[in-house]
Amino acid sequence: MLTKTTAAGAREALGRLRRGSLEPYDYLNEVSALVRRVVPHDVSGWMTLDPDTMLSSGTLEAQKSTELDRALWRNELLQDGDVHKLAELARRPSPVTALSQLDAATAADSPRVQQILRPAGIGDGLRVMLRAGGATWGHAGIHRELGARDFDPDEQAFLAAIADDIANGLRRSLSRSPQPGTAVLVPGVVAFDAQAQVISATAEASRIMALMPGDANSTLYAVAIGASRRDRASARVRLADGRWLLLQGGRMHGAVNGSTHVTVSLMPAPRADLTTLLLRLHALSARQREVAELLMSGPRTDEIAAQLHISPHTLRDHVKAIFAKLGVQGRAELMAMVSDHA
Repeated sequence: MLTKTTAAGAREALGRLRRGSLEPYDYLNEVSALVRRVVPHDVSGWMTLDPDTMLSSGTLEAQKSTELDRALWRNELLQDGDVHKLAELARRPSPVTALSQLDAATAADSPRVQQILRPAGIGDGLRVMLRAGGATWGHAGIHRELGARDFDPDEQAFLAAIADDIANGLRRSLSRSPQPGTAVLVPGVVAFDAQAQVISATAEASRIMALMPGDANSTLYAVAIGASRRDRASARVRLADGRWLLLQGGRMHGAVNGSTHVTVSLMPAPRADLTTLLLRLHALSARQREVAELLMSGPRTDEIAAQLHISPHTLRDHVKAIFAKLGVQGRAELMAMVSDHA
């Protein structure tokens, strides 16, 4: 039974984690263990998400089989019209959604429920969206075995109450500066067959995969499945050393046997992509992001003010707030920060 004392103690422990200096992988491991103590469950998976594509940018902590993980990604990306898709959950007012809230007819018609979860012995489940600053940075799925009691309203309310705190801690962890002195990333390629099974990988890709947090194969699989459906798919991944990687998946056409193959390229995140992502991670408003991008593109401050139709005084206020949030002293440090993360 979840008591007020237990919930208060968990929130205090979460606050310490959020203010700490853990890397995302370690942070979500600790958060997962904390949640498991307060809301007992049998199977879980925690991951970061690319906020623009809603694809995995790191399966960081999981107690589910590879087969279950891949079946869920196939359902997420290939099964139209099913329940509890990530993009739809991210738009809901509450960050927590319970499987037990589905009516009997919807559950009976759901391939996710009937073809994946029930055969795997899974009963009720909660999907927790980790949202901060208007973006979704991660997701957790926690489940109980078939036949166990459903998650009760107090447990759901507790997770809803701490979801934003978890998300802000994750965002803070993702924005940490990379380790100094890292070697240059050489792009690599992984090739998949029509079933999204790995056919081959370049040596460079294998070296990069060793730097990816958590289950690199699961992260690549999600991009490959996405590309097999939409021709192209991408996700930005923060490596274990703090640099950012772009996974770019694409379908290969014209195979002799008519089969569809997919390749996923692993490369340093382009500066434009990385700039936008970092500014969002540091909680800049839309206007502050616009100003920051102009600052890095070179115009004088009076030109920026004129372009945005604001006064020089208002622009100075924006610049001051931007530098404070990013922890830099000027344009040069702002540009250096982006270059360091790349």
